[in-house]
Amino acid sequence: MAKVEDCPGFETFGADAKAAREAKRLARKTLAEMVGIEWRYLANIENQGAIPSLPVMIQLIKVCGL
Repeated sequence: MAKVEDCPGFETFGADAKAAREAKRLARKTLAEMVGIEWRYLANIENQGAIPSLPVMIQLIKVCGL
């Protein structure tokens, strides 16, 4: 799994996804289920700077309206 420091331009992706999830009043577990991932993986994306796979990123963009 890539980290944010390995992918210039994605520094705020996790924080943006978290802010969008919270704005939609979705629980982390709910969003993870909607995207088809484990909630722990979503937590790593939001808080630890993990860069998701392209399919997961696309789903997060669609669901969160990023």
